[in-house]
Amino acid sequence: MARDVNSDLTNLMDLLDEQDDSLFEKIAENILSYGITAVPFLEKISENSLDDLVQLRALALISKTRIHNLYSELHNWATLDSNDLLKGFFIISKYQFPSLDEKVVMAKVEALKKEVWLELKKGMTPFEETKVISKVLFDVRKYTLNEDPASLPDCVCLNVMLNSGDGYPDALALLYAGIAQRLGIPVYGVQVPDSVFVAYVYSEDNQSLDLKNDIRFYINPLAAGAFFTVQHIEEFLKKKHFDYVEKYSGACTNAEFIRKMLVIIKDHYILKNRPDKVDDINVLMKALKVD
Repeated sequence: MARDVNSDLTNLMDLLDEQDDSLFEKIAENILSYGITAVPFLEKISENSLDDLVQLRALALISKTRIHNLYSELHNWATLDSNDLLKGFFIISKYQFPSLDEKVVMAKVEALKKEVWLELKKGMTPFEETKVISKVLFDVRKYTLNEDPASLPDCVCLNVMLNSGDGYPDALALLYAGIAQRLGIPVYGVQVPDSVFVAYVYSEDNQSLDLKNDIRFYINPLAAGAFFTVQHIEEFLKKKHFDYVEKYSGACTNAEFIRKMLVIIKDHYILKNRPDKVDDINVLMKALKVD
């Protein structure tokens, strides 16, 4: 006989006031086994129950369920679909905005991509192609830099950037690289902290890119797509007193770029003294399987 999931979850909600901790742990495990399906039931009881214990338990289970679900989504992306940088950006944005509609957000991404595509011309050089992306993002769409700490973590979320037209430096760089990649232009993120630099990476055989050695030039999208040589960036790193020039020079994988965004969010929650949020971000970082 098929299980009645609605009935099972309704019955489990009635057990959230269990006083025996060992018994409640088993009840909680049972609820968590239903995954994201359990969230509407937990939300309903957290809103309607007058019992403080039930409310706290329901909210804690909602948080755990969502983190488990996001972990799975991010792990699957990193393992199977990391070529789509903006899909990874969308997934981590759901941490802050759990009810995000992928179709709505990605429709806006596709509209932005199309706007760039219409400006591209056959025979353009890599320099010209990347200039077009900068033109559409920052001259036509008027995207602007937002470094106000009060706007974190929202300003590192894809949906907020698409709606507001401003974003954190690394988030704008990620949007630039993501649009470029969707157009077949090999632009990748870089590990340089708190920067808008991205890198154009090209291999003559076009089979396997070496993100360390196949960099043709760096780009600052915000500076009208200004170009920089590898030597320029190494000099920049030395002037900034980064101890690990070797670590920060070169491009990074899409998974590493997404991890860079999660580090920004994590640092924000450390400053806000939110160990619960820090723990959540640590879980998501593990899903990416990068150091």
